Amino acid sequence: MLLPSYIDIHTHQEDTGPDTFALKNRYDRFELIADGQYYSLGLHPWYLHDLATQMDLLERYAADSKVLAIGECGLDKVCPTPWPLQEKAFRLQSALAERLNKPLIIHCVRAYTEVMALLKGVRVPVILHGFQKKPELAAALLQQGYYLSFGKALLENKVQAASSLATMPPDRFFLETDDMDLPVEKIYGAAVRIRKTGADALILQLQKNFKTVFAL
Repeated sequence: MLLPSYIDIHTHQEDTGPDTFALKNRYDRFELIADGQYYSLGLHPWYLHDLATQMDLLERYAADSKVLAIGECGLDKVCPTPWPLQEKAFRLQSALAERLNKPLIIHCVRAYTEVMALLKGVRVPVILHGFQKKPELAAALLQQGYYLSFGKALLENKVQAASSLATMPPDRFFLETDDMDLPVEKIYGAAVRIRKTGADALILQLQKNFKTVFAL
């Protein structure tokens, strides 16, 4: 696959421009995936209700070649979804990713210990999106073999996110816009400043990271 300059590993935007490869996330209405686009499909912990029906729909579409990853899925201690339901959905989606040999994109809020415990034995690549915690937690996640994706926290000058990105090995991170309506180039610009690197070097590194994780 010939990649454009920028990679947005996790976005809810519909139009991201010709210079960006966007992995568009859907947590429902999976039938709307369109030709010429690439997706991650998953059951977000905020929107779980009829898990059996939701999993049936996810499994129906997740094997499509346009679907490159499963997620975002995971655990969230702030949302009102019952914890046992969150755990069950996470286990089922991790197993689906394993069966399909597709990476997992993880949503995690105040549940990193629990996420790491539930991911034990998972062999597909794991990307924790929207990371903005301390370098010590980043290091613990890296020890598990995971990748971290950084987004809007870099534009909001959040010190923990910037400190973690500054210490990341070059082959273990991605950038994203998530729910922000702006080009991922803005995130790239922040990452260039934080990591004190050249824009071209960052572009080439993230293209390499993408090809490694997605076996392209």
